[in-house]
Amino acid sequence: MKYAYIALGGNLGEVKAAFGSARAEIAALPDTTVTASSLLYRTAPIGPPGQPDYYNAVIAAGTGISPLTLLNALQSIEQRHGRVRTLHWGARTLDLDIIAINTDIVELPQLSIPHPLMHTRQFVLRPMCDIYPAWHHPLLDVSAADLLADLLAAGEDPLAEGVVW
Repeated sequence: MKYAYIALGGNLGEVKAAFGSARAEIAALPDTTVTASSLLYRTAPIGPPGQPDYYNAVIAAGTGISPLTLLNALQSIEQRHGRVRTLHWGARTLDLDIIAINTDIVELPQLSIPHPLMHTRQFVLRPMCDIYPAWHHPLLDVSAADLLADLLAAGEDPLAEGVVW
């Protein structure tokens, strides 16, 4: 069994309810158990102007299913929650991204693990550090905690304190 770290994001509708439902659906996948959940963070949107703020979190799930099978399952969960992909980085009801699976490296046409932008996104690293600050990025040879510290040292404002969801 490996541990998948899944980022949750959304800024349309009842996001907290969608996160809870998605977490339950992920836990119900074959050979999968959700083992940890970060706090929930409210963050400014990246992308087209005029969007509402996002909510972001990360969960850890022990799983025996393949990365591609997990990706397909997550995309089905997004669709059941009304996710429509019309505008790059546009507003959405639910976004589920595999940010890491242990310290594996996966390069497929439809999936890159670790997530290629995770090290540049505080809204991913902060919740990741809630559940596994010592996770080690296999390509950059640095921990999640150190990646977050680097962003903050570069001048990014820290995210407001998270809340339990």
